Amino acid sequence: MVEIRYGDQYEVTDLAGRTVSEAREHFKSELGIPDKATAKLNGGKVKAGAELDTVLNDDDKLTFAVSRTKVPFLVGALLLALAVTGGVFAFGWINATTTLSGSTTDYNFADVTDNANITAWTAHGNHKGDIAAGNLFNVSPAPGYTGDLVVSVGLGNAGDLAKRYRVLSLQLEMVYTANSTVLDISAGNGAVWTMLNLKNGTVDMFPEVATANMTVRVLDGFYITHAKGSGAWGGSAAPQLFCEVAQR
Repeated sequence: MVEIRYGDQYEVTDLAGRTVSEAREHFKSELGIPDKATAKLNGGKVKAGAELDTVLNDDDKLTFAVSRTKVPFLVGALLLALAVTGGVFAFGWINATTTLSGSTTDYNFADVTDNANITAWTAHGNHKGDIAAGNLFNVSPAPGYTGDLVVSVGLGNAGDLAKRYRVLSLQLEMVYTANSTVLDISAGNGAVWTMLNLKNGTVDMFPEVATANMTVRVLDGFYITHAKGSGAWGGSAAPQLFCEVAQR
């Protein structure tokens, strides 16, 4: 027996030995099978040209189905899109221009100047000594600048200094130039000084409030020299400091 099915309609009949084409013709009127329906035998599609040669056997399942077209769905989706965005299609422009307000001033956001007045020292070999307090640099924020600053101070000749000093440390702070008020240089975390030495080579200071002229100062310092051999000293005894201000 062979099961013939189209949609929800089906028949079980003795068609063994008949072809798919004969089965289609036999049940065309009874089940309403359209000419464009595709035949599937036991789940496998039967090409139109092969229906004349494909013979049915007992327990076969022959199904006819019509493929659904996607055109109505696509047209419906397009109509819905037009309904939702119809104003854009009908009246919208696809480009526009605008101008933002911006200007520049005649000065940098901050300037740095040399203001060193540290007392000179003379060190013997294998000698410990103090470095006196004093000013190093002035930092001047631009009028009206309200952003944050980072002030970096470093040793420019650390390699030469290391040939004469075993230890060279400078305790640095920042104060307001006008009244010497000590600044928090840790962005509000409470630290008011930092240590520059031969190990770190450079330090960063983050003044919490940077709306007035400031001074980078040495609060204290010390050094220990190498033992002096019989030959000439190498390197340099004079620290070369640099200061750079950036936005943060």
